[in-house]
Amino acid sequence: MGKLHSIISIIFFFLFLTQVYQFVLYPLFSELASVTNVLPYSKLILYTALLLLFNQLIKAILEEQEYEALSKGVDIAVRGSLILLWIQQLKPAMSQLTVLLQKLS
Repeated sequence: MGKLHSIISIIFFFLFLTQVYQFVLYPLFSELASVTNVLPYSKLILYTALLLLFNQLIKAILEEQEYEALSKGVDIAVRGSLILLWIQQLKPAMSQLTVLLQKLS
C-alpha cells in the first residue's frame, strides 16, 4: 500500500504541475519572451530556466518518494537535452568564430 500511495502522489504532482505550467508559467514566460525579444538568445535562456526549474521540482518529488535512480535519470536527460539545444543554437556562431580564427592564423 505504501508504494501505491507514492505512485498516486506522483501522478497528482504531475497533474498539478501541468496545470501550473498551463495557467501560470507558460503565460509568464511568453510575456517575458516578448519583452526580451530584442536580446540575443533570450528565448533560449528563458527556456533553459524553465527546464531547470521543472528538473528541480521533478527531482525533489521523486527523491521524496524514494525513486533516487529515476530522479538521477531525469536529471541527466534534462541536462543532456539542454546541452544539445544550446549546441544546435550556437552552431552558426561557432562556425563563424572558427572561420575568423582560421583567417587570423
